Amino acid sequence: MSTQGPLLTGSTAEEVFLSIALIAQDLGFQFCTHGVRVPIPITRPRTIYVSNYPPDWQSRYNEQKYMDIDPTVAHGMRSSEPVVWSDEFFAKTPQLWQEARQHGICHGWAISRRDAEGAFSMLVLARPEPAITGEELAGKEWHMRQLADMSHVGMKRFLLNADTVPANPKLSEREVDVLRWTADGKTAGEVAEIIGISERTVNFHINQAVAKLQASNKINAAVRAAMSGLLW
Repeated sequence: MSTQGPLLTGSTAEEVFLSIALIAQDLGFQFCTHGVRVPIPITRPRTIYVSNYPPDWQSRYNEQKYMDIDPTVAHGMRSSEPVVWSDEFFAKTPQLWQEARQHGICHGWAISRRDAEGAFSMLVLARPEPAITGEELAGKEWHMRQLADMSHVGMKRFLLNADTVPANPKLSEREVDVLRWTADGKTAGEVAEIIGISERTVNFHINQAVAKLQASNKINAAVRAAMSGLLW
């Protein structure tokens, strides 16, 4: 079985998600959901969330703001390892777990992905029955992981717009240097002393980086660069 190909086509997130859902069905899962988020700007990170869960459950989930307490989301933010749902996993959120099962969302597997640009995504595969066994995972998990990888790539491209860091901005080595020290809270004068150039030159490099990153100021530029993996 191959999950590569159809996920990279489609002119909308919904079209790409349809390909994801069809592959999920081939893997034995009636339901799936995929969310992807770019963490810039920090105060209002943009998220695309698409699901084929029953509409009543989607409405209830959003109304109750269950995403804020969903252990699946919390686990995905901490770890890129997959998780299989269980009563123990949902022990601290019994109401969410009970209502999900009432809507046929009973057995699930989830995995998250995060890339060098700071984009975060999560794929959840679920079904009413049967339970997910170790034997099933032994035969399918490689394909499930591949689906998550391709879903991340296929869905993320719909987030790359003017509100995010431009794709692959080319910062010079000196621009990276001054942004690193700026991110550590150093003033332009302190940065100049540390790396042995004039304060005027430091400010020149900062202004260049601000323009390339489409940032509002040097702090915003340092945050954008750091969150996008450009300072490592």
